[in-house]
Amino acid sequence: MMPTLTGIRFLQPIVRRCTEVLGRIIQISGGNFFVRRFHKDGYIIWRLLALSPFRRKTLSSMDEKAIILPYRNTSLTSEEPMAEISSQKIQIAVLDMITEISSHKRSAIALESVLKKICGLVVGIAYSGLIGLREAAIRALTGLTCMDADLVWLLLADVYHSLNQRDMPLPPIQDLVDLCDLLPPPMSSKEYLFVQYGGEGVRYDIDPSSVHEVFKKMQDTVFK
Repeated sequence: MMPTLTGIRFLQPIVRRCTEVLGRIIQISGGNFFVRRFHKDGYIIWRLLALSPFRRKTLSSMDEKAIILPYRNTSLTSEEPMAEISSQKIQIAVLDMITEISSHKRSAIALESVLKKICGLVVGIAYSGLIGLREAAIRALTGLTCMDADLVWLLLADVYHSLNQRDMPLPPIQDLVDLCDLLPPPMSSKEYLFVQYGGEGVRYDIDPSSVHEVFKKMQDTVFK
């Protein structure tokens, strides 16, 4: 069950503080102690990355017997931005924690058992077109390349090259396999590798403009 508007706004400062403390503890004590904890209980944290912006119920979908107070604005339009901002702040806090843990060899061990899932979730966020989360997702992906650059780039390229088949360079030697043979375009967005690795809760509503922007920014950041 996803948090309600009140729940999201209440959780936001608590989650941010918890992720900050957890990130510092893992860096100080090392990641070995947390390998099993993340593997067993990590879903509690990772599912926060799947938080969606608050969507109000329309009046037609409300219970007809519900009492609408005369001073209450039934449209709730003034509260929607607050819910979206609150959920994004929670996601940014989790992404920043991933960045801190994965960027240091001593703490990165904690994420090894759930690395594929985390990479899938973060790529899904980066490519989904949620501009407010893009920079945090890129920071997290940059940190995750310190652990397994091949995995991160495989998930990124799987989407990027499937949307830009015409822009793919030809292999310099004829004996080399074409990239489209190594990464054949999926039949649907659900077949992308990052969706399969991320599992339940991963975002697969791909925004082509975000795919291009994120891929280029990652190139500039990692290979600068």
